[in-house]
Amino acid sequence: MRPIKVFIALLLTVPIITGASAQTNSDDAGHSVDTFIAHKMQMLKIPGIAIGIVKDGKLVKMTTYGKANLEWDAKVTEHTNFQIASSTKLLTSTLLVKAIYQGKIKLTDKVGQYIDSVPPQWSDLQIKHLISHSSGIRNFYGDYYLPASAVVRALKDSTLEYAPGNGQHYSLFDFMLLGHILEKIYQKSFPQLLHDEVTAPLGMNDGAFDMEDRVGSFLRTEIVPQKATTYYESNGKLVGYKYLYPQYSYTAGGYFASIRDMVNWAIGLDKETLFPKRFSYDLFYGRDSIRHELSDFTKAGWASADEGNFIIAGHSGGPGLGDVLRFPAYGYTFIVLSNDGELLPGMARAIAHFYIKELPEKNEIEKFDR
Repeated sequence: MRPIKVFIALLLTVPIITGASAQTNSDDAGHSVDTFIAHKMQMLKIPGIAIGIVKDGKLVKMTTYGKANLEWDAKVTEHTNFQIASSTKLLTSTLLVKAIYQGKIKLTDKVGQYIDSVPPQWSDLQIKHLISHSSGIRNFYGDYYLPASAVVRALKDSTLEYAPGNGQHYSLFDFMLLGHILEKIYQKSFPQLLHDEVTAPLGMNDGAFDMEDRVGSFLRTEIVPQKATTYYESNGKLVGYKYLYPQYSYTAGGYFASIRDMVNWAIGLDKETLFPKRFSYDLFYGRDSIRHELSDFTKAGWASADEGNFIIAGHSGGPGLGDVLRFPAYGYTFIVLSNDGELLPGMARAIAHFYIKELPEKNEIEKFDR
């Protein structure tokens, strides 16, 4: 990683740390995590981070480090809203599992049950193909500010890359089509639907979509309180960075969430606020096969990985603005939010080792040059 030539001097000191470990028996691990995070922030020039650790529905640790906004010298707090990018898919999958539990939809439902005049190549396309990125739908390249209905028409006019269930590629348009279907079922816009069915019931009161829209030659956004600025390094200095998330893609990315929000999400899943664990376990952690090989994603669309006997599932986004991992056998959820636009995911897995000693150490954290 090439050194940053110009950087704000304050960030070269040990990052500001707030909060405390919530369980005394985790104090040693918590202090080790603080030292580890401070070292990595200094070494990699990361502006701000927030972490949350939940075990079996109880808060173990929630700590914030560094700066949410360099222009205003604003510290990260537990209510700072970070752009969580593709980690938004965790919230969409939570909504889908709730809808399945309520009997509103099934993974084996055909997409044609919800969308009129589907092309012949979509005749076997099911909800499970959308959530597992195995639909074969190609990416759409066009106006970011089109309504979802226009994008759906464009997708229907396009050819498939492969027959549904016969391949797998990561695409936001699988989730985009799923969101369009959920809007039809609930008769609400996706942002309102997510609020009413997931974030509000789970006490996720900080976050929101900024609802970016183009009005003539201007971009209009709604206010998201305590919104962190995302940064990356360009020509030896940090610059502010904002990825454009079309509203039609909000099922796949674009949500702003605080560490308090994401901790409440994990606690809500553990405490079965929306649906029972016995119902959701196989959806969140079980995997189907794609052409005789295990899917890269669980039945509810989480990224899945096995390390020996460890089952790990979650999602990252940005690629590392959001980094969330759940270890069901141990009851742990590890959440890391950051405003470093070049950070690769790895922090959540690294801090997991401090709490799950049987887990092999993985402390190498990397960045890329955007």
